[in-house]
Amino acid sequence: MKKEIITQSDPKSPISEVFRALRTNIQFMNRSADCQTILITSTVQAEGKSWISANLATTFAQSGSKTLIIDADMRKPRQHKIFQINNVPGLSNYLSEINEMGRRQIIDGMDCVKPTEVENLYLLPAGNIPPNPSELLMSDKIVELIDEVTKNFDVVLFDGAPCLLVTDSTIISRLVESTILVTSYKYTKIDDLKEAKKRIKRVGGNIAGVVLNRVEISNKKYDEKYYYASSNTPALKVEKNTKRASKNYEKYRSKADEEIESNIDLKAEKLSEKVNRVKTE
Repeated sequence: MKKEIITQSDPKSPISEVFRALRTNIQFMNRSADCQTILITSTVQAEGKSWISANLATTFAQSGSKTLIIDADMRKPRQHKIFQINNVPGLSNYLSEINEMGRRQIIDGMDCVKPTEVENLYLLPAGNIPPNPSELLMSDKIVELIDEVTKNFDVVLFDGAPCLLVTDSTIISRLVESTILVTSYKYTKIDDLKEAKKRIKRVGGNIAGVVLNRVEISNKKYDEKYYYASSNTPALKVEKNTKRASKNYEKYRSKADEEIESNIDLKAEKLSEKVNRVKTE
């Protein structure tokens, strides 16, 4: 398994904590559901959706949920590379009923599911790259697959293709409970994000939220912002900073109050002059 699964290789890192927070948010949004089916997609390529999918799935598995990732990006699959698992048989083989040798064969979807090195985490890889992924996803077999896997897993995550380039993820968004859009800092265009949201909403998909990936922030800045995440930040320093901020607030508030009172007096004086002028006239 590659080091891309930072939630497994470095579970105490700030990034791993962010993924756990994301998992918790999703759990609260779907707390009434018996089984969660979630699509992770992006607007275009290279926004990090596969990395987000793999790490988010790992945090679900670490919490004790039996979790399945379905690599539904049958055009440029990555999950089998991240987890270093054989890509065939996979989703395309199940949907097309053609095995890895190119022969017609009815394949059980659960036979394509493979365990990963992470406890409680399983992968259904993309399989052989087909010429018609969108058509395969529109078949009744994808509905049958979802029915089957939701009976066997607590959480099912789909790693979908970018939704502005092809219709694959738009199709899947109709069939799952929630869709999460992955965006990339200083890369994703706001118009593309709006268009992606419009397409998913148009077919009846439910967008749970947006993940902003690749935000530039150093560990030092992270610890300054979230001081409780670092055991090296003393409570005394926090207390001093709080007192200093309080004094500054009082100082600027007093100054602001003086300016307000001065402005009120000036306006009252002008108003009084105007009234006297009117009386004289």
